[in-house]
Amino acid sequence: MAVVGAAVVLGAPSAAAQSTACPSVTSAGRLGSHVALSALAIGLEYQSMARTTAWRMADERAPMAIVADPSSHLHALGSYHLARTSVRATCADRDSRVRAAWHGARVALAIGAMKEVTDGYYNGFSVVDLGVDAMGVGYAVAQAYLPVLEKITPSFSMAPRAFQTTRGPHGALVAYAHQTLWLSASVHDLLPSTAAKAWPAPVRLSVGRRAFGGTTPSEYVVGLDLDAARLPGNHPAWVRVKNFLHSARLPGPALVFSGNGTKSFGLYW
Repeated sequence: MAVVGAAVVLGAPSAAAQSTACPSVTSAGRLGSHVALSALAIGLEYQSMARTTAWRMADERAPMAIVADPSSHLHALGSYHLARTSVRATCADRDSRVRAAWHGARVALAIGAMKEVTDGYYNGFSVVDLGVDAMGVGYAVAQAYLPVLEKITPSFSMAPRAFQTTRGPHGALVAYAHQTLWLSASVHDLLPSTAAKAWPAPVRLSVGRRAFGGTTPSEYVVGLDLDAARLPGNHPAWVRVKNFLHSARLPGPALVFSGNGTKSFGLYW
């Protein structure tokens, strides 16, 4: 199973770490909000599919084509955030963070597996999709082991034209070809202290991929964007908004590389 593979690569926490006096706690509120958002996205996706009477496995004779499908972005990103937010560490030490990350990983993969079981009545149960889920979960676990990865976080953007489809806002969540998955680096925090002064703290360097599915080549993007978490203001409600927007790649200048050459954009969504 995918979770076993992740355990082999990253190493599960030891029995000694599990016996520590700092238990990991499931955040019911955050878990509930993420499950609700996931259910909304899944429900919108299922509206465009025909339900079959017999449960079946997906046709995965070309697994790399499935990984390249734009919907795989949401699998990886959703699993990552479920793993990150569903379980929290009650202590700040490394062992507590690692243990919480593994608990969150189990929760996220369990939810992903349940989604795939339901998919068996639509487009089929996909082992590859579960593998993509494991990639997102694996990165969340890796961040617990390597704190420097906390400065390189997955983010997401959606072009305004996603809302201009025939289904309008109702179809924006499943307009995958108008969505981009990014890895956004807080360069200021990664540079040595002497060099960090030359890089504005709120500006991130992001590398992204927009997949179109089928035979259309993907676009690869490099650009700058603003880290909303660095915006001023400490009101609790505003901090929640900033933390949410930290996972979004805000519009900014970018270079786009594709089969049609290289293009520059002043504002790329």
